[in-house]
Amino acid sequence: MNQDLQTLIELQRLDTAIAELEAEVESLPRKIAQVESTLAEHIQAVEASKARLAENQRGRRKREGDISAHREKISKYKGQVFDVKTNEQYKALLHEIEFHEAEIRKIEDAMLSEMIDSESLEKELREAEKSLAAERTRTQREIAEARERQQRDEVELRSARAARADVQGRLSLPLYETYERVAKFRKGIGVAEVLNGTCGACHVRLRPQAYADTRLNTQIVICESCGRILYFVAEAAAE
Repeated sequence: MNQDLQTLIELQRLDTAIAELEAEVESLPRKIAQVESTLAEHIQAVEASKARLAENQRGRRKREGDISAHREKISKYKGQVFDVKTNEQYKALLHEIEFHEAEIRKIEDAMLSEMIDSESLEKELREAEKSLAAERTRTQREIAEARERQQRDEVELRSARAARADVQGRLSLPLYETYERVAKFRKGIGVAEVLNGTCGACHVRLRPQAYADTRLNTQIVICESCGRILYFVAEAAAE
């Protein structure tokens, strides 16, 4: 195989690897942020559950205070029953007592409903806390894995960039500039393998002479459709 062609294939392989590593390194902080965001949602769910339960408990305590106030008034009115002088006053006291007793029943009914709600809220909180604990474990594991992967990628990236600089140095400037120009406008792919008589990148069929020249791998052949540098792998054709 032509030495320049072999060097270009190696350069393309390194550029592809570098692009993949750079994309992964760039994506890892976003992945970490997404994991942390999911954890924050679980934390908010627990806090919201706690707030609902606390509000329920405050409501029950307030109703207990209201019941105590009504009972105090009932006790006061009952104490006044023996001091009344007229039947109208007696009826008025009984009316007040009945009113406060009715209010107590209403409050007790509301408290019963709140107690039922409280059981549901406590269960909800336990489940949210359990889910949060599991999410914390998962978050810690995934962040540790992402940071470890980022470190490995950065090491591999430095090595690949160093290798690329060495490979680039083996190409003439005009040939390297040709590769760079094509790769820039072809999504990073400046070199393509010929498959079944077509360019492996743009899939346009080569002219018979271009295909014959490419099969030899002795010269630089350019795809007339996309401008990529072409090469041929005999083993792939045999398969």
